[in-house]
Amino acid sequence: MDLRRYDLNLLVTLEALLEEEGVTDAARRLNLSQSAVSAALDRLRAVFSDPLLVRVGNRMEPTPFARRLQGPIKTALASVSLALALPQKFDPARARATVRLGTSDYFGLLMLPALYKLLAREAPGISLEVLARPADGSITRLVAGDVDLALAVEPPEGRDLFNAPLVDEQFVCVMRREHPLARGRLTPARLVDYPHVVVTAHGESTALVDRALAADGHRRQAPVRVPVFATAFALLADNDLVAILPERISRAQAARFGLVLKKPPIELPGYTLSIAWHLRTAHDPVHRWVREQVLAIAGSPAGHRRHK
Repeated sequence: MDLRRYDLNLLVTLEALLEEEGVTDAARRLNLSQSAVSAALDRLRAVFSDPLLVRVGNRMEPTPFARRLQGPIKTALASVSLALALPQKFDPARARATVRLGTSDYFGLLMLPALYKLLAREAPGISLEVLARPADGSITRLVAGDVDLALAVEPPEGRDLFNAPLVDEQFVCVMRREHPLARGRLTPARLVDYPHVVVTAHGESTALVDRALAADGHRRQAPVRVPVFATAFALLADNDLVAILPERISRAQAARFGLVLKKPPIELPGYTLSIAWHLRTAHDPVHRWVREQVLAIAGSPAGHRRHK
């Protein structure tokens, strides 16, 4: 049935007719005249090619077909009523939901502790499930519905995708305090003379570094590649490895791991790390509130832009 050809208001009348099993009682319930309800019944009979209500003695009874319609129609009207209901004021303290985050440990080390503290205080019924960022990026899982919120560098454009800038990052050179490069002037030649640990968590940003080094005529040797920042920091703390990492997370973890940060000896481009979400959660009050808290914790504006 092509619904565009029919007046869906008739379903409200049909529900009343089937529940009241009569035109008079249905008209009273709907606050309509009997003649208006009778006319609606005639139209419904034509739509469904079934009498729907038949007289048995001095009362009306639904036909077998009408009885099969009764449950689905009640469910459909309830769903429409819920969809059109005016939104209630959101109260995070009463919310109950799980929000799934597809992210690297960049978010876990830098922002998750503050987010959890806020949820524990203001929204204890909202729980978080953090899922590891896959090799092909969190956006894949976002589109598939496996995660609700994803971190990404340069999120792809898509009709149903939204994103907001979370943090702007610059690169720094990171090493342990006793590393030979921690003393004296850091030159490009000295930088690439030592083995590097490369973090692949934000793969797009790793490519930025390699291209900049190549443009300057240098190439780093990377005997170790790891998927998370915490592993890189642990390796740097106990070895003469060096790394070129995002400044914000490196500065936050430097004291914990005994690390030194130095300005790169060549010009390196920065990058923006964004959060992305799908249309399916765009207007959900729980997800909208959680996104606002994430952006506030990161110090970013709470607005968003939609890819078209």
